[in-house]
Amino acid sequence: MRKRQIAAGALGIFAAAAHAESSMTIYGIYDAGLRYLHEANAAGQSSVSMGSNGTSTPNRLGFKGVEELGGGLSAHFNLETGWNAGNGALESTTGSPITGNRALFQRLAIVGISHVRWGTIDLGQNYSVGWRTSYDYDPFNYRYPTIDPVSAIVPGSSVSQVTAGVRFHNDVQYTGVFGPITVRAEHAFGNVAGAVTANTATAGSLAYKSGPLVIAGSYTTRKIATTGGVFTGAPAVAGPPAVAGEPTVNANTPTYADRSWTAGAAYRFGPVRVSAGYNDERLAGALNNVVAGLPLTPAQGDTRVRVGWFGANWTVSPFFNLAGGWFRTLVDTPIARAAGAASGTSGKKDLLMFAATWSLSKTTYLYGEIDRTTLSGNQVLGYGTKTTQRHPLGVSTGLVVAF
Repeated sequence: MRKRQIAAGALGIFAAAAHAESSMTIYGIYDAGLRYLHEANAAGQSSVSMGSNGTSTPNRLGFKGVEELGGGLSAHFNLETGWNAGNGALESTTGSPITGNRALFQRLAIVGISHVRWGTIDLGQNYSVGWRTSYDYDPFNYRYPTIDPVSAIVPGSSVSQVTAGVRFHNDVQYTGVFGPITVRAEHAFGNVAGAVTANTATAGSLAYKSGPLVIAGSYTTRKIATTGGVFTGAPAVAGPPAVAGEPTVNANTPTYADRSWTAGAAYRFGPVRVSAGYNDERLAGALNNVVAGLPLTPAQGDTRVRVGWFGANWTVSPFFNLAGGWFRTLVDTPIARAAGAASGTSGKKDLLMFAATWSLSKTTYLYGEIDRTTLSGNQVLGYGTKTTQRHPLGVSTGLVVAF
């Protein structure tokens, strides 16, 4: 009797294992390229460099798996890390802008559950809803991320560095596809004791995809605390205290509200795809010069970054592709009260870029890219200063191997 019970139990285990089918995939991309940049520094000098984390596409190594649970339900995970093509070092060398900790899987670290009818819920560090939305109408689909501004200014990342808008930590994200309609929503927790809303982010998006047409938009709002690796605890410029009624600058206080939205569309005419989009982000009551690491300081107004673009992508043949785009970035930055000035600064950057790829196989391609930037205004959005830079010129080329 005892032997029959054991045998029955073993058969039950094997049956469950057979029912819950699972699979795991190891994948990666290696991009090694060279980039020449005229007016690369404040002295107006040129440089030639190897793209640290990939010029055309970021280097990555990933692990993902799916387990079928039955009844249209499945569980999945995805871990992804990046590295420097020049020296092999991990991409995450400076640590998280929130925690200061270096991360092994800094690109992606999610686990989730999906249903064929009701959609997917993911938990962990994930690409933001804003990032996933504007991807559909970026002319380069986020290739050349250090050059193409769309991948850098997705909602939530233009004017502050507390949490990059490309990815959110501690994120719960829902995705549902209902015919031509895709719905996304997310909330990223700040994990700050005593301040539930500090460093949190909430977003939603809606996209319509039917045949050659895509129309999409998203809205993101965040509560930016005065800590988290951005605010240093003291104003950037010494001066008089903040005016009456201004929020006190205390640790873990969600002093600044960041709100952003994006909308755009793309349409494919045979081998040619045209796209256009707009992104508008406003950081209330804080000054940030759009440079990572600068502190947020009390200001007379809101920092605002607006980016508009249009472009085209032409599949000339199964092996050859051409893409081009024009991007305009406008920045309005108020002056800090502590500085004692009466007005703020503004700047404009116009970028024109073209790229070509030649596929050697399904997983390997060569690329070439050229871009020219025109800088103007009181605040220059370049690599140097207003007096040394006007028309930076860049040329890039390299090899990408996917596996």
